[in-house]
Amino acid sequence: MENKIERAIKQYEMDAIFDGAIIGFSGGADSSAILHYLSKRTKKLLAVHINHMIRGEEALRDEFFCKNMCKKYGVKFLSYRVDIPLLAEERKQGLEETAREERYKIFNKIISQNGDYKCIVTAHNANDNAETVIFNLSRGSGARGIAGIKPVINNIVRPLIYCSKEEILEYCKENSISYVNDSTNLDTDYTRNYIRHEVVPMLEKINPSFLDSCIRMGELLRDDEKYLQSVCDKIIEENRIKTRINTELFISQERPIASRLLMHLCKETLDRKAIDACLKLAKYGKVGQYINLPNKLSFKKERGYVKFVKTELLTKTKYNITLKEGLNYIEQINMVISLNSDMLPETKYELVETVKLKSEGKLYVRSKADGDKMIQGKMTKKLKTIFCDKHIPSHHRDKIPLVCDDKGILYIPTIAVRDGANGKNAEALIKIYQKVDNQII
Repeated sequence: MENKIERAIKQYEMDAIFDGAIIGFSGGADSSAILHYLSKRTKKLLAVHINHMIRGEEALRDEFFCKNMCKKYGVKFLSYRVDIPLLAEERKQGLEETAREERYKIFNKIISQNGDYKCIVTAHNANDNAETVIFNLSRGSGARGIAGIKPVINNIVRPLIYCSKEEILEYCKENSISYVNDSTNLDTDYTRNYIRHEVVPMLEKINPSFLDSCIRMGELLRDDEKYLQSVCDKIIEENRIKTRINTELFISQERPIASRLLMHLCKETLDRKAIDACLKLAKYGKVGQYINLPNKLSFKKERGYVKFVKTELLTKTKYNITLKEGLNYIEQINMVISLNSDMLPETKYELVETVKLKSEGKLYVRSKADGDKMIQGKMTKKLKTIFCDKHIPSHHRDKIPLVCDDKGILYIPTIAVRDGANGKNAEALIKIYQKVDNQII
């Protein structure tokens, strides 16, 4: 088994493991085996045990076992207790997902505070990989999902990835390595346990080398993924794609590249249904149309490009507020309009523009309305035309404040001023501020 560990370390360049590493130590056979291996080879090793507070007395037993095991090997040990059921309920997510998030949060915090540790070692093995492949296959995952567990992700390394559970148990027996068993691993009501105890053994009857086949398939799929991502990265670089992409460029791409471009834009993983909806909108949707996606995100088609937008920005916000001397907070759009004042808003706001205007009657600010017009360049122009000429996205138009007087629209911040409103007799000093994290104009 040690030959397989060393093969993985060499093939996936895990050499940092020997300089200093944190090992996630549950006390099970897998983590006990890798602790035994590394305790003799790693210069600075820290075992971290996390009690998820799910299994009561049994979890306390595991915690004390891990502490004594590390004492036996002379390995530095830290333990944490995290109430995973409580956090999972607060976050409205599963126990496994919550536990994983908390584990890596702790591991990375330790690494950030201590330069002695170069990587995080987890005890995922060939069986874990096969279970992940089957689980993701049953959910209809793409190549990334059915490629299984990556041997290396950033600073996380998995040196047992080529080792089967059977080999690990035999290694523990040969080396007199003690370990504990998690009773929940036997409960086949859990999907992963059912796959472990029922599905994988059946597939091994069909192909005794099933675990190795999953490893090989993962390597091939990751090679394909690496190539496709390199094609996508080249398009992103050549076209300087950041927050939006030219519509024609986008719809001209083959689906594997288009889907990766989408995930680059939104910085999230999208399922097939969401990707199909985005492709359909880009190809056949009208300018201004959008679709709502999970995580409070929407995909919108604008004139010449498509982009992701926070769904809340697409909600039409109506307001009509009389401007008074001083600071006027327009909460609906997270903006402040200062009238004839040197007062400053809160520090979270930044100055956008300062103008001096001549008004007719009282001043007020409102959102746009159907049929709005403004006199500009000796012509009466529709507001829609002005916005189109300035390439203002439709989801921003309701958020741009229109400063008005008795004669109508007087001023559109950063965009236009009504004819004759900024002459010699201009006396209304207006300053426009907007929230730093909510830029509209």
